[in-house]
Amino acid sequence: MKMRIGIDLGGTSATVGIVDNKYKVLCKSSIITSDCRTEKALFDKIEECIYDLMDNSNVTLKDIESIGFGSPGSIDIESGITRRAGNLPLRNTPVVKILKDEFGKDVYLDNDANCAVWGEYNAGVAKEYNNVVMVTLGTGIGGGIIIDGKILHGKDNRAGEVGHVVIDINGKRCSCGRIGCWETLASTRALIERVKLEAEHAPYSTLGNVIADDNGIVDGKTLFTAMKLGCNVAKSIFMDYVKLLGIGILNIIDVLRPDIIVLGGGISKEGNTLLDPVLNYIGETSTLIKTSTLNDDSGIIGAALLYLK
Repeated sequence: MKMRIGIDLGGTSATVGIVDNKYKVLCKSSIITSDCRTEKALFDKIEECIYDLMDNSNVTLKDIESIGFGSPGSIDIESGITRRAGNLPLRNTPVVKILKDEFGKDVYLDNDANCAVWGEYNAGVAKEYNNVVMVTLGTGIGGGIIIDGKILHGKDNRAGEVGHVVIDINGKRCSCGRIGCWETLASTRALIERVKLEAEHAPYSTLGNVIADDNGIVDGKTLFTAMKLGCNVAKSIFMDYVKLLGIGILNIIDVLRPDIIVLGGGISKEGNTLLDPVLNYIGETSTLIKTSTLNDDSGIIGAALLYLK
């Protein structure tokens, strides 16, 4: 059985998976990349991870058809180069050449958000639809768009930056330099910042107690834990968040009118707890809105299936 490797590179870690011909992840492994200071250090880690994964799953290079690489940042698909990628040591890096020279396989490159939507389109909740938007909720808000069954790359491969649609012209400055981008208000990071702020104002609330019980740690699950315990402070924060998330989704619907919008990222694992209030806020629409069914594997699968583009 022929298999393919998908690499989902993030700002602080990378996940490598082996995908079979039924688009299932047979095995996967993650590595920390935030400590890589050079291009060589980063690819040494990725290559070692691939070899270890194959060894541990009794897969050889002969079994591998191709490798797909999902890269954050600015990429040149035609040249197989990542121009830059945030804090990662990638500057005009010939990703395709590096991996092809090492493994001797065809290598395909695309943006990580495009890989995620491509995974959902081919193997996830969106596989029955031709017009798909994927919104990934994480440190920022990422986006991938498929129109008539093809990934929308746009000029310079920069289409899909839905996180930088401005929602509040009087809001916070975004890392992109603009004011009030959607991701400054509705990303998981923005939600965590709001939870921390409100907990400081109400330290003896159930929300404050949840944080204290977790040694002061606040993550994407903190709010939902407090809500399940009946915390009114948490519920108020959540309803504000739903509104901000819903505004951005409505903008996508009005501009693109896709068949389906898929919500991904860690917070999407809350399922209907997140989705039902969002649907209620948005109201009646012909566009379906669903959470990812592939969880953290959409980027791996999409990268592995880039050869289908």
